[in-house]
Amino acid sequence: MTPGYSGKENGGFGFEAGIDRQLLNFVSLIDRKYLSTTSESRPVDFAEKTQFFALDAIGDVSFGEPFGYLTKDEDLYRYNEINASSLPALNIVSVYPWLTSIVHRWPLNLLLPREQDQVGFGRLMGFATKFVRKRLADDAASSKDMMQAHINSGMNEEELIQQVFIATIAGSNTTAHALRMIILSLITSPTACSSLIAEICRFASSANTPISWAQAQTLPYLQAVVREGLRMWPPIAGLGFKQVPPEGDTINGFFVPGGTQVGQGFFAVGRSHLVWGEDADVFRPERWLLAGDDELKSMIAAFDTHFGHGKYSCLGKPIALMEIHKAVFELIKRYDFAIINPERPIKTQTSVFLFASDFWVRITRRNDEK
Repeated sequence: MTPGYSGKENGGFGFEAGIDRQLLNFVSLIDRKYLSTTSESRPVDFAEKTQFFALDAIGDVSFGEPFGYLTKDEDLYRYNEINASSLPALNIVSVYPWLTSIVHRWPLNLLLPREQDQVGFGRLMGFATKFVRKRLADDAASSKDMMQAHINSGMNEEELIQQVFIATIAGSNTTAHALRMIILSLITSPTACSSLIAEICRFASSANTPISWAQAQTLPYLQAVVREGLRMWPPIAGLGFKQVPPEGDTINGFFVPGGTQVGQGFFAVGRSHLVWGEDADVFRPERWLLAGDDELKSMIAAFDTHFGHGKYSCLGKPIALMEIHKAVFELIKRYDFAIINPERPIKTQTSVFLFASDFWVRITRRNDEK
């Protein structure tokens, strides 16, 4: 799978162009339909729109074209509705994998999604099968996208179909959640938001539109904001169990018997006072800029566990970080956000992913962007 996620094995294909196209579609949607003024308020569920953006971005990067969520501005095939309602069940199966064999037996298997379905995961299954077979056809033209890189690396039909699922479900849920929680953190942390705006204003005149990934990586406060948001709100909520080898292993000075399932609480790691100090529950991007060398090394090591390690490392990490940095920059450069319901700004649920909904905000154009 690595060649497909590296973007280096497909004749000049790069992820950034696809992300840029959908980021411009995202801000265009906001400008057309959801920009409030002094005379008109246009509340928007930003949780839904970030999901649309993430889905279309992964579609463009992975399959050569977006699904169309941003263009049509609707939950196509009720995918997001069914995605949200299915996550708790997926969470149980991820913790107890043996349940999979039971679910696939009659009569429970009658409840599973099917390729013929017109909504939800079944619709995605049908799309995946048709899309892969079309790309594997003898007369299929070569494309510059992630799927072509997977084909070039020798994946068979079944493996390619699985890649469609992995890219669509994992790639959209994680990035959308990270983006909405970073924006929420900035809205509720005026000092941090002001510091980011100041950095953006200093750089905006020389930046590309959208900002390039290379340029985004030169902005220290933007990087600190993204790291801090991901630290506090890791998109993955599952424990990611790994099994200890038969001979056992020693972890942090403790011997763990062979066969033991060891999981990690990503949220707990991100809020550990041992790593982050007594203000671990405070959104403070400055911690990343003020830490000494040894402290920063420890912080980065803890932060990186959110993306896995070794052969379990998240292959989509470079794509996700590129997408998040670019989106945060462009959104904060253009808009001011105000929460509609301060007492309950967002609704979240914990399952395989941290999932959010009902993030109602009022978006206005920033004064220096008018």
